[in-house]
Amino acid sequence: MTESTDVSPRQGQVPRSSGFAGGEIAMLECDRCRRPTLPWELRTYGKASICLVCYGATLELAQAAIKAMADPDPHRRCTNCRAMRDPALGSAWCSAIELGDERATICANFVPLSMEAMRPMVAGGRVGAIDIWHATSEELRSRLGEGSFTHWFERITPVSLEGNALVLGAPDEFTRDWLQQRLHDVVRDALAVAGYGHLSPAYVVIEEQVPVEVEPEVAQAKAGFNPHYSFSEFIVGSGNRLAHASALACVDKPGTAYNPLVLYGGVGVGKTHLLQAVGQEAIDQRRGIVLYATSETFTNELILAIREGSTNAFRERYRSVDFLLIDDIQFIAGKEATQEEFFHTFNALHQSGKQIVVTSDRPPSELRVLEDRLRSRLGWGLPVDLQPPDLETRIAILRSKAEQRHTRLPETVLNAIAVRAGANVRELEGTLNRVMAVAQLMNVEPGMDTVRAVLGEEPEIGGSARPSDVLQAVSSYYRIKAAELTGPQRTRGIAFPRQVAMYLLREEAKLSLVEVGNFLGGRNHSTVLYGAEKIATEARRKGRVRQDLTAIRQLMYAGTR
Repeated sequence: MTESTDVSPRQGQVPRSSGFAGGEIAMLECDRCRRPTLPWELRTYGKASICLVCYGATLELAQAAIKAMADPDPHRRCTNCRAMRDPALGSAWCSAIELGDERATICANFVPLSMEAMRPMVAGGRVGAIDIWHATSEELRSRLGEGSFTHWFERITPVSLEGNALVLGAPDEFTRDWLQQRLHDVVRDALAVAGYGHLSPAYVVIEEQVPVEVEPEVAQAKAGFNPHYSFSEFIVGSGNRLAHASALACVDKPGTAYNPLVLYGGVGVGKTHLLQAVGQEAIDQRRGIVLYATSETFTNELILAIREGSTNAFRERYRSVDFLLIDDIQFIAGKEATQEEFFHTFNALHQSGKQIVVTSDRPPSELRVLEDRLRSRLGWGLPVDLQPPDLETRIAILRSKAEQRHTRLPETVLNAIAVRAGANVRELEGTLNRVMAVAQLMNVEPGMDTVRAVLGEEPEIGGSARPSDVLQAVSSYYRIKAAELTGPQRTRGIAFPRQVAMYLLREEAKLSLVEVGNFLGGRNHSTVLYGAEKIATEARRKGRVRQDLTAIRQLMYAGTR
């Protein structure tokens, strides 16, 4: 079975809304159940796309059918596909022309019709529970609505039938307790309507991850690391994809791929997370000795070594490692002794083929506070910029953080926090924590009322911005200097943000073409007209441009909250 994750809209599929409100993501319909689904949660088979629920159901049916067959059946072919006779019988999307007999080895629908006679023999236990839960789920979905059903029941799995109980698996204790205390009667009534009034729901917790026993030496080597700062918990997006790939390459080919690797960017974009992920992955793969330190730690240890006369031990500690990870290298500026020691440590490790990774708030070429020889050496390797996460990445980060706390939040809540809490990951997590804390104190499900209680009412965005606010918001969002927007540079990294500024100065500050041109360094009105119309056109066609404009507007009007 060939599976892809192409999420671009196909013929016959259109986004849920032609407009794009702040914090909203265009949804696509599953080709089977027709539920609105996030684009990246669709699975594409041939010309059809199905959601994760339908995909999971396909696998469940396939496993049940395969177990029911004692021996391989030579007649298990597409010509006997039950779904081709009655699509309601299966969840797999198939086409004999597209998939042929290859699909017959895994799809539950590709079984002889005589298999129906064997169904009563396997109808108990898990298979029976799957059938009952499928019927009950439809009733629950109609009663609760799509949002509430997805929030509480998407991760519920049928386990077995035990007497008069339908045993359902919950992903965590919080979900299990909530279903038992708040939704037990709702599920029981849905069972009755579906024709199973003799059954009552029972819940068990099914751990999604099995704890892995950590060896003592590995645990000791990771003593100074944050266990959540790993590659598995790092959310990859358009602004950090290169940095993530480069960090992985440093672990796979230490000292040869990119040495040194300089990860730079603003506050809260994931530099420390990625730096520690390199160290923890190197430890897990037994790549050698790993040493992680902040520039402040490096400086303090050097001062202590000088005071106690143990500089040789200090040098041995830092120059005998296979991975040296230094966080916030810019803070050794002005400390001559520290720069001198780091310079010689850098040389010793680099000549020995050891991997060096540092983080900074700016690229090496702009670290004027460092000595020229040190700045030059940092430029030997690969400087990689980490951009603030875009809207999709922020939503993915929030969803991941919520799942770590065994909580599932509605998409509307995730969208609202992602749009209004800013692009700083720490601010995102802080806002998420406050929303969850308020919901817990009020003993309610986290919803938009909770978001409003934490962030206040959403500001009304209108054409009342000052030109300076527009320039500041655009430069902050694209991480460039405001002076560059009014300067002569015409590179893509400056020209596109400048055109965004032209559009917003027209729409939000209500400046004329001539006024916009004068404000942006004396550009003529035809240039302004072209730039503003280009952004207006792309905003209608490209979701990413609409998201950029929404986020920039939030920055512009942040003071009105």
